[in-house]
Amino acid sequence: MIDFMNSTRRINRCALLGWRITLVAILGLSAGCSTVNDLFGRSNPPKSSVRPSSAVATTATAAGVSDEEASGRLRTGDEIVIHIDAGAATAVSGVTPSDVTIDNQGNIELPLVGQIKAAGLTTGELAERIESNYVPRYYVRCAVSVIVAQRFFYVGGEVKNPGRFLWSEDTTVMKAINTASGFTDYANRRKVQLARGKEMLQIFDCEQLLRNPAKDVPIRPGDTVTVPRSVF
Repeated sequence: MIDFMNSTRRINRCALLGWRITLVAILGLSAGCSTVNDLFGRSNPPKSSVRPSSAVATTATAAGVSDEEASGRLRTGDEIVIHIDAGAATAVSGVTPSDVTIDNQGNIELPLVGQIKAAGLTTGELAERIESNYVPRYYVRCAVSVIVAQRFFYVGGEVKNPGRFLWSEDTTVMKAINTASGFTDYANRRKVQLARGKEMLQIFDCEQLLRNPAKDVPIRPGDTVTVPRSVF
């Protein structure tokens, strides 16, 4: 009886050992599966399935670069030339090539259709939007072209050569003042104003900007830098 029980125990141990060896072999063959659940199709998708575009968007946001600035889209203050060609119907409606400026709300004003949102669009997207406003309401068909004219900024007040100047990507407050030939003897250099449209953005102490150029602020097309007169 004792020999029979010992034989039964040995058989059970062998069966258990065999099951363990089989399980290890199965897991070894399924190297592509991270868990046992993978064997039954219940695992989460691998990390590589995440679309790379989301990582690109996160990087752009973290760098502080807006889509508008990165892609060269239209901005407030941009001066653009719009040409609408609807054949003979163009002359009848009085719609002619227009030089327009994108206002502080990001809109342009066109004959017949009124205001159209332009800021944030590419020139091609704006052309399509203009066409959809004229066709089929006013024209059966038309061709629209949009060209960005030269971009400008403005400097006024106590500078030696106030006026409108060509804007470039590296234009800052101090560079704008230098473009206007610098301060006059009566300039209040500690309260220089930067405005965008009708909105006052900031007042700068240019003495500090001269000492620390890293704090100099970029300006955008259409911005106005005004140097007030000193009271002394």
